[in-house]
Amino acid sequence: MRGTALTSMVAVGLAMAPGAFAADVSPKKVGSVDELQDMKDFCGTKPIRVALSDGNGGNSWRRITLAELRDEASKCPNITEVKYTDGQGNPQKQIADIQGLAAQKYDVIVVNPDSGEALIRTMRQATKAGSAVVPFTVGETFAGEPGKDYLAAVTESVVNGGKLNAEWVAKQLSGKGNVIVFGGSPGNNFTNTLKAAWTEVWAKYPGIKVLEGPIDTNWDPAQYQQIMAGLLAKYPQIDAVYSDYGTGSVGALRAFVAAGRKIPVWSSGDANELGCFWKDHVADNPDFKLATWSSRTWLSRLALRKGVAAAEGIDNAEPSILNLPMEEDSTDPALQPKCDASLPPDAILSSKLSKEQLAELFK
Repeated sequence: MRGTALTSMVAVGLAMAPGAFAADVSPKKVGSVDELQDMKDFCGTKPIRVALSDGNGGNSWRRITLAELRDEASKCPNITEVKYTDGQGNPQKQIADIQGLAAQKYDVIVVNPDSGEALIRTMRQATKAGSAVVPFTVGETFAGEPGKDYLAAVTESVVNGGKLNAEWVAKQLSGKGNVIVFGGSPGNNFTNTLKAAWTEVWAKYPGIKVLEGPIDTNWDPAQYQQIMAGLLAKYPQIDAVYSDYGTGSVGALRAFVAAGRKIPVWSSGDANELGCFWKDHVADNPDFKLATWSSRTWLSRLALRKGVAAAEGIDNAEPSILNLPMEEDSTDPALQPKCDASLPPDAILSSKLSKEQLAELFK
């Protein structure tokens, strides 16, 4: 039953193999944010140590994601340590980081696996060693097998979100126009899953042409601006941009302003700076329609809850795959882009951190 400790398999004479967890954490359940629960339901009482293995901690999204995980962990007095490792964009370093965390017997290892399938073997080894390994924000097509290679993969439905925003772009273009698509790090599963989604949608609109993309940016706003400047020089007509990182989008938008080009239809993840940029420039750019999905920094919280529940022997019935609605849509009066000028530009307003916590994080 959810929220109650399960009877130990050892207690009934069935010794558990390393990496085997008695708790059911619903690894294949699909649902909505309405089904999410409180961390305190899963804390248990056993002292445990948790860690976040990041593929590349070099941007504000990663900082917020880590802060969300730490804030969630603070709700459990029996979590005695929260450790963070940064793979610095090097798959071999992240592999070594996860191996080190498993060797140090961390009970829960939440993983942001930028290198995708390259980390499956290492996560499987950590799982076998007894850690509850939970990759997150990977898309529902992520490789590996829950219960074997990792405990569960926690993610938004990238297919659902990707299609939702691709259809929005097609609607704004009336089914015809030139599109640039920005991605993240080379080979990452999130960008690849998005590509499958928008490819399927835009195949229904022969008038939509993807000029280039998904273009690797490593989710670095400086790269977005530099790349966009080159694309503007190359293509006289760009009707829409489809990007998976809101703060990165602002870099690309600055390139439009610097080049004196009108800003087109734009789809991206949400970011405070992006919403503020739209408010500042929409009057001079009537075609600058903006739609965003949640930047879902808070998924690190759900990943932690799943891992802690398993380590404590408590069932977790929350969805592992979430269907998220549109976060902002400038064409919808009820979903206007958000801007909080009192917060730093790098803040993400769909975060579950308080306004005060965001301000402190970027102070």
